[in-house]
Amino acid sequence: MDLTPLVLLVAFGLQNAIPIGIAAQGELVTEKSGILNIGIYGAMAIPAFVAAAVNFALGPSLGAESPYVGLLAAMVTGAGINLLFAFLSTKLHVDQVIAGIGINIFAVGITAFFLQRYYTIDGTPNGNQVAPVASIGGLAQGLRVSISPLMIALFVIPVLVYLFLGRSKLGLHIRAVGENPKAAEAAGIDVARVRIVATAIGGTLLGLAGAYLTVDFNPNFTPDYAQAIFPAFIALAAVISGGWKPSYVLGVSILFGVTQALQPVLSVSSVQGYLFTTLPYIVTVVVLGIASKRLRPPAALAVPYKKE
Repeated sequence: MDLTPLVLLVAFGLQNAIPIGIAAQGELVTEKSGILNIGIYGAMAIPAFVAAAVNFALGPSLGAESPYVGLLAAMVTGAGINLLFAFLSTKLHVDQVIAGIGINIFAVGITAFFLQRYYTIDGTPNGNQVAPVASIGGLAQGLRVSISPLMIALFVIPVLVYLFLGRSKLGLHIRAVGENPKAAEAAGIDVARVRIVATAIGGTLLGLAGAYLTVDFNPNFTPDYAQAIFPAFIALAAVISGGWKPSYVLGVSILFGVTQALQPVLSVSSVQGYLFTTLPYIVTVVVLGIASKRLRPPAALAVPYKKE
């Protein structure tokens, strides 16, 4: 029995789940503080571009180390983008949805500008690629599947998020301001500061998720916004469908990743091909519909708060 299709489905499914799952964990931390970050695309796209640019620029001098510097630069950039969003929403009291849309529009414009100014409209040149930690061989037609270190991070990060939110002092403060900011303030917690910190932490994971697409999955940045938007907004759906629980969010992210992998893995007719192309979106709607019956978001999610 040839297990190649199954192995490829699992491997490609996990590859597709990496940007969704890591971004979803970052968004989870942010939303637990009561901040709804609709600007998740911008906080992934700009770091993705920065990672590709840094990787390409430092490639000749650092060699195989340049992708990891790119990942670090993307995480810092993601935190910075989210800090801007947090400042707008907590200090200037800009509507969170409007601020998020503004970040997304800014991301489209700024990445297009730098591409045209310093590279080509088609994208950045290829840089070095993150080295796999292992590979699976023995498949049909001599195929081999590489295991990225970020695939391991996909499973480690939810554990860290769970421990952070449930066991650390800052994590408890984040949950408190997300549920009842007035009571948290009465207990001496600086609501705005905690929300800003939580949003910045979420931004580091959004930056890492975006960078995966441009220094690991494909070592370049191209203005293919349709493909870039999918992980970002599916990550939002994963947080909701997973009920704001790290383990459930991981499971939903993997489900979405596997549905994405069906079309390239399975040999299908043209009619079926169109069906598998739309399957991720269908699954997203179905999962959201099922999850909506048991949703309990943070009580103060997307609710503005002004210190009294």
